[in-house]
Amino acid sequence: MLALNHAQLAVTIALGGAIIYNQPFYLPLIMFVIFAGVLPDIDHPGSELGRYFKPIGMVLPHRGITHSILGCAIVISTLYYTLQFNKVLSTIFFIAAIFGWNLCKKIFAQHILSLDEKTRNLVSRRQTEVVLGLFNFIINFLLLIILVLLWKQEFGKQIFYLITLGYVAHLVGDFVTIEGIPLFWPIKKKFGLRLFRTGGAIEGLIGFCLFFLNIYLVYRYGLEYNVWTNDYWFSQLIT
Repeated sequence: MLALNHAQLAVTIALGGAIIYNQPFYLPLIMFVIFAGVLPDIDHPGSELGRYFKPIGMVLPHRGITHSILGCAIVISTLYYTLQFNKVLSTIFFIAAIFGWNLCKKIFAQHILSLDEKTRNLVSRRQTEVVLGLFNFIINFLLLIILVLLWKQEFGKQIFYLITLGYVAHLVGDFVTIEGIPLFWPIKKKFGLRLFRTGGAIEGLIGFCLFFLNIYLVYRYGLEYNVWTNDYWFSQLIT
């Protein structure tokens, strides 16, 4: 799957799972799910994340160890180990939050700015730009909250679980594509359901559906866990 669709799928799984299994998390932390949703593609120099860490992509082949059970276990174990080092963990989480923030803006801009074309100008360009501006304000506000909360060690475990979930969601997303993934690396054989090709029309349709499904899930999540109240947002900042 493409990076932005990986991120959307990770959000769908995180929000859907939280609602179904009654396991809420502080909503601004969804940025860490988005970050982890593209993390395995750090092995690709041209990916959303890989272009910032090109030496890794030059050493590791794309869809290699990072797309395997072993790679997932290494990332999760390393992150779990760093939970006891709050300063190190806060630095890692700060970087992850910035990337999640950037990806979130890209996902929304990609879909909203194309609405005028897809609806044959039923929605005007000016209307989409207003919506995008409002969304960017909200995302900037969420990032600010996250940066304030990073020093709170109790959020470390929530973020750890969300990153784990996002990483696994990425493997699921690539597993269903025609290209598949080397699930049992270092065995190079690639496994997958082979339902559609990465970047094809089917994936484009899936990505568009995921976008609107996530808007609905955010709404449902908000009703379920009182997100639309002032207490929800500010109680975490002052406790």
